[in-house]
Amino acid sequence: NLLRENCSRFSSGYNFVSQLFIALAIILLSVQPCFSKNKVKVACIGASITYGARITDREHNSYPAQLQQLLGNQYAVINYGVSGSTMLKKGNQPYWNTPQYKQALTDSPDIVIIDLGGNDAKLVNRIYMNEFEQDCRELVRSFRQLPSHPRVLLLLAMPSFVKDTSGIYDPVIVKQVNPHIQNIAYTDTVEVIDMHAPFVDKEALMQDKIHPDATGAAIMAKEVFDVIGADADNDFNVFTQLPPHTTNSFYGYACASFKLDGH
Repeated sequence: NLLRENCSRFSSGYNFVSQLFIALAIILLSVQPCFSKNKVKVACIGASITYGARITDREHNSYPAQLQQLLGNQYAVINYGVSGSTMLKKGNQPYWNTPQYKQALTDSPDIVIIDLGGNDAKLVNRIYMNEFEQDCRELVRSFRQLPSHPRVLLLLAMPSFVKDTSGIYDPVIVKQVNPHIQNIAYTDTVEVIDMHAPFVDKEALMQDKIHPDATGAAIMAKEVFDVIGADADNDFNVFTQLPPHTTNSFYGYACASFKLDGH
């Protein structure tokens, strides 16, 4: 009888512990999504450079993956890159038509980084270059109108060291694509990050003359991190402190022109 009583007590205690463990597991599972929701969602929109094409172990070495490492656990960086895609709706492979674009909109990110334009410099797409700014503007607005009202940043297209004029040709990037991006940055008050200047002397980091390796991706990630990781002073507006002036674009940035003491 004593043995039966002890066994009964052990069984009851075991059942209680098991039920308690199950209850705790359910609570933890229900709480976990809340932690995820509290993270700042960063959407990396782009083509093959964003995707991490030709980078060894791109899941860890692409620029979005390295940006995640820099930003830390309070952020969730998601790579929506699609190789070959264009900003142009009439391009040979519009980003607009990709599942990744639709998914990025559905995910309603807090920060959106757009790196498109390199593939638009191809000969096959140049005939539609006069539509680039409007398509870029619409892409930016498609994200800005989301319920999350994300912060949107445009990246200037990186240099291409390809000599084939029918391919991704750098003179087209310099004279057409990037100026268009800078115009949208100015007219629509979008932040812009120069990804061309940091790589003009970094051909060695691009084995195929177009795509940066892991070291190049690290440079990209750091350039983006320095902008979105910095504390912004949204209350200070330098233009309100200036004498009467006019504003114009200085490579995509607002620039004030004014006279001081008659000069």
